[in-house]
Amino acid sequence: SASEIFSGAIQDNDRGIIVGRRSFGKGLVQQQFTLSDGSAVRLTVARYFTPSGRSIQKPYELGKADEYEKDFLNRLMHGDAGNKDSIQHADSLKYKTVGGRVVYGGGGIMPDIFVPLDTTEFTPYLNKVVNYGYIYQYAFQYTDKNRPQLKQIKSWTEMDSYLDKQPLLNEFVKFAAQKGIPVNTREINISKKIIVTQIKGYISRNILGDEGFYPLFYKNDKTIKKALEALSKK
Repeated sequence: SASEIFSGAIQDNDRGIIVGRRSFGKGLVQQQFTLSDGSAVRLTVARYFTPSGRSIQKPYELGKADEYEKDFLNRLMHGDAGNKDSIQHADSLKYKTVGGRVVYGGGGIMPDIFVPLDTTEFTPYLNKVVNYGYIYQYAFQYTDKNRPQLKQIKSWTEMDSYLDKQPLLNEFVKFAAQKGIPVNTREINISKKIIVTQIKGYISRNILGDEGFYPLFYKNDKTIKKALEALSKK
């Protein structure tokens, strides 16, 4: 909830621009009650609202839990993540920021600058190696094996340049195959940019910490690029 509360407040007070896609829509307040056996019950007691009065929590109805749980998936299926025009807003959900800009309620925070989800490089192969944690595991193994050389690197740009010269993709494919993920050349070629970027990011974090991780891991992130573009115009 914290990120949605924060972004909603930034937006409503015209203190910044929100970039990306509509957020999840979870804004409930829970109070914890400790029981005599040491366990606890967390009871939902309220909702979070933004300064303009928008409810962050997406709508739900008693007895329709399945519908509520599938809401995010349904939004993806209807194109919410890929096309801003797929998101319909009723006039009753219109609110205004301090500066008079129109923003919408109805669950989640709608960004000022919409960046569609790009799935062109997503493949079943990528899903498997990410979901099983094999990219992270390979990066740790590589770091451990090459720590003396990597410790000499002092910046993420230097790390990026060094790792560009290493056969990371080929070695990773062999590693994943040993773990039971069949080699699929077509899917690997489609997803290789994402795979290599994530490997490099995790290796860099192992050596340089967060300062080495985020610039490298998100170097090709379209949302970050769009945000930087917006900042450059200010």
